[in-house]
Amino acid sequence: MVKQLARGIKSGSSGPKVLYTAMHGVGLPWVKQSFNMFNLPPFDVEPSQADPDPTFSTVGFPNPEEKGALDRAMATALTLKADLVIANDPDADRLAVAEVAPGDGGWRVLNGNEIGALLAHWMLEPIQSEHRSKVAMLASTVSSKMVRAIAEKENCKFEETLTGFKWLGRRADELRAEGWNVVFAFEEAIGFMCGNVVSDKDGVSAAAVFTEMATHYYNQGRTVSQQLDQLSDQYGQFVSNNSYFFCHNPELAKSIVASWRLGDNQYISEAGGYKIIAVRDLGIGAYDSTTPDLKPTLPTSTSSPMVTFSFENGTVATFRTSGTEPKFKYYIEMAGKPGVPREQVQAELDEMVPKLLEALIQPSKNGLTGPN
Repeated sequence: MVKQLARGIKSGSSGPKVLYTAMHGVGLPWVKQSFNMFNLPPFDVEPSQADPDPTFSTVGFPNPEEKGALDRAMATALTLKADLVIANDPDADRLAVAEVAPGDGGWRVLNGNEIGALLAHWMLEPIQSEHRSKVAMLASTVSSKMVRAIAEKENCKFEETLTGFKWLGRRADELRAEGWNVVFAFEEAIGFMCGNVVSDKDGVSAAAVFTEMATHYYNQGRTVSQQLDQLSDQYGQFVSNNSYFFCHNPELAKSIVASWRLGDNQYISEAGGYKIIAVRDLGIGAYDSTTPDLKPTLPTSTSSPMVTFSFENGTVATFRTSGTEPKFKYYIEMAGKPGVPREQVQAELDEMVPKLLEALIQPSKNGLTGPN
């Protein structure tokens, strides 16, 4: 693993102090081993969540993405004056990160898309430009398009897959068999595959890679959040709004999606006053307006609708039903051009999202409610 992933960054006096939480799972001994292999300094541990506990007694739900799941670790980190909280989920295949905000002692919890952009750039950076034409990076189709922007600007191959690492890992193996150097794959649900150590999401190796990356930036006098700001200045601000509505009637979800289809290979051309420039339907419509034969390159499913609209203003919105929960999910991201302030992109997205949801889903009319 060290040969494939570690860059030999030495932690000086300016390196970040790390607190780790296993979230009542199995990650602690394995993350300790990965840090040792990377020659990273020992980390502090959230003691109340260090050992496996099938009742997950200190959290409402043992997913570090959930609101409040990192609160205990962040409180301990503040007491110990740590800079970063590194967290795995109980089976240690996902990675979450929080960084203390300079000055006020608050925390910035990075989302999966932000961690993905940071790791993608880090994995690509040491590869010389003349070798990048055979480098590939992957993301699930509902994840941020920022990694695509990085790949395109740096002359790398980028592909999307359906959600889930069974698709990402499989495609990574196929590309490697074709001679591609697949250096990174991710999904916004905090799943990351760094290098070719394993063709699956792995929170253990990702924890070590992220910490080594953070060490490098701290040694240069900037935080992880400041590095993310630099990437946004270089590749554009990518601001997202991802959530869901509870939908206990599968037929209602199908009828909502069907209302967007106007006939064979014909779809609505605007939503909420925003012009649609491309449509991909991975459901019963099996349509992609961007391909020569108008057929999607990704697999389709008649039982699980998934439709993506691309808008003239740079926004991409994907809607899909969940295969395991009574949820109608949406992933809406606006891509700002390099140099446009994040606050401006955020304001435009905040104005757009409710208009889209009302035009496309009509939650009040259909009796749909979102999370609390």
